[in-house]
Amino acid sequence: MKYRMMGKEIRPVKNALVLSGGGAKGAYQVGVIKGMLARGIKPDLVTGSSIGAFNGVLLAEFIHLGLSNTQIAKRLEGVWMEIDDFLTFNWYGILSNLFTPFDIPSIYTNKIIKRVLNSYIPRERKFSDYTSCQLSVTGTNLNKKELTVFDFNSAVPVNKAVLASMAYPVALPSVRIGKDHYIDGGALDNAPLKEAILWGARNIYVIFLKPLHLIEGGDNNGGEEREDFSALDVIEEFVDLATSKLMYGDLHKAEKLNQLIKLLNKYEKVLPRGFLSEIRRLFGLKFGDGKRIIRIVKIAPDKVLEPPGTMGFDQKEAIAELILKGERDAGKWLRQHLLSKRALI
Repeated sequence: MKYRMMGKEIRPVKNALVLSGGGAKGAYQVGVIKGMLARGIKPDLVTGSSIGAFNGVLLAEFIHLGLSNTQIAKRLEGVWMEIDDFLTFNWYGILSNLFTPFDIPSIYTNKIIKRVLNSYIPRERKFSDYTSCQLSVTGTNLNKKELTVFDFNSAVPVNKAVLASMAYPVALPSVRIGKDHYIDGGALDNAPLKEAILWGARNIYVIFLKPLHLIEGGDNNGGEEREDFSALDVIEEFVDLATSKLMYGDLHKAEKLNQLIKLLNKYEKVLPRGFLSEIRRLFGLKFGDGKRIIRIVKIAPDKVLEPPGTMGFDQKEAIAELILKGERDAGKWLRQHLLSKRALI
């Protein structure tokens, strides 16, 4: 069965990939994607925030171009190995506002990010162009103080939405879309897992950039006390918070939803007529009957990923190591979850 939106035909979502923010540690996501593609797992939907939005748009674009799994993996890795450094110091902004520090827009500029995006993604590209692999990215609307999800129904150009999703507070300038200004989607929703659920995905692959035991256990850096934080420290701490607490909270809700569906299926025959349809409307499922259990596959490193951090995009040896580790971990986690051959297609 297929669906039509905005006059275009799209397929229902079977496999969804959820990518969080995490600065240069996003290279690990590239490795995991390589591992998934090597096993024949290609997403119908990719949702992302911050660096996850960057990796997500590249993946969606390469699938849109009809590249093979091998070609997609090679190009993704190639993009990361070509990036010199996303963050260039905003000398002009700082010197121009030296005596009015409240007017300084950001520590760094987003010029290089724009250039990289425009070199791979056509400036006129729309979200609705992505029909083989849909794309959803999150941004935080500063004016309305709420989360915005840019997806198939959005008229905003893809590159602009991704740039907004990557706008780390303090580090990079906010992005104006219409009359409003946007910053990093990770401020309110670092891993838009909910979007994958709402689109009716049956298999959701969630890539973490931190070991699960640290996320689930609420790790606080071993109880280390600090007296002060530099501006760069604040950026690093924000990224760390977004890649752990916010992301796991969303995942926990999804697991609770699975439990609810199990109960509904178990007692379907004794529930009052119309009750199930009301529940489905309450949870806002866009496609499907909402009766099947969502298979959630969590892929995460077994130990804390070493630098590069926010500033490490030009550390090519470390980037290559993260990609390799992600590729190896993908194989381990996918074997562990014993996915059936049918789910892998």
